[in-house]
Amino acid sequence: MQALIDLFWFKYADLRQAIEHNDTQATAALDRELDPLLLAIFSSQGKDATSIQAQFRFALDLLNEEADDGGCVRRNGHLLQMLVERYVVPETGLSLNRRPAPEPTETSVIADATADGFLDDALLNRISDRIVVIAPGYRIFYSNETNARRLDLPRDALIGRHIAEFVGIHRFQNEFKPALDRCFEGESISLTYADQIDGRTVVIRCRMSPCVSRSSQLIGALLVMQETADRRRRPAA
Repeated sequence: MQALIDLFWFKYADLRQAIEHNDTQATAALDRELDPLLLAIFSSQGKDATSIQAQFRFALDLLNEEADDGGCVRRNGHLLQMLVERYVVPETGLSLNRRPAPEPTETSVIADATADGFLDDALLNRISDRIVVIAPGYRIFYSNETNARRLDLPRDALIGRHIAEFVGIHRFQNEFKPALDRCFEGESISLTYADQIDGRTVVIRCRMSPCVSRSSQLIGALLVMQETADRRRRPAA
């Protein structure tokens, strides 16, 4: 899996260079080579946690790399959705869907989700990214172990807490709430922000995707949060 991913990025770099030099012949040739590589990477069924995580990481990196191209974002979002449906919600009746039912009650959402078995908890806890599901009332419905460790709280203590407690009221009102509302309506959203964690500044990239059950009831928003070191230049001492 990793060899395919490395080969893709090698040829992708060549493609970018060909585009910069207006080399239409090389651009067309590299385009034809990249499509089969994408197909091979995303059609492969991961046999272990390392391969599965490599596929998810590649999908997220590709989304970040092509975030300025609307067509690529839609394609890459579909590829990420395919991975989630393959690994995160297999045989649970749960799917990512852009057409959720309008305004289900909190009781029906929770009952439906638990009846379907919801997410594959064992798999989500093998993924190094922070994963959270936010219910329509902006309260945490699910957290994987990675997120709980980052917040230094037991997972059970997170369930039912308002997301604003962890991202701050100002950021919630100005960034998270509008994005979550759009996500609940069926959109996939991306946010990037800086936060102070353990005395250091980290950059958090948050991807939001709508989550609905087999019966088309909206469960909430599936958040995948990636943390990277803050590389912004600081003034010299």
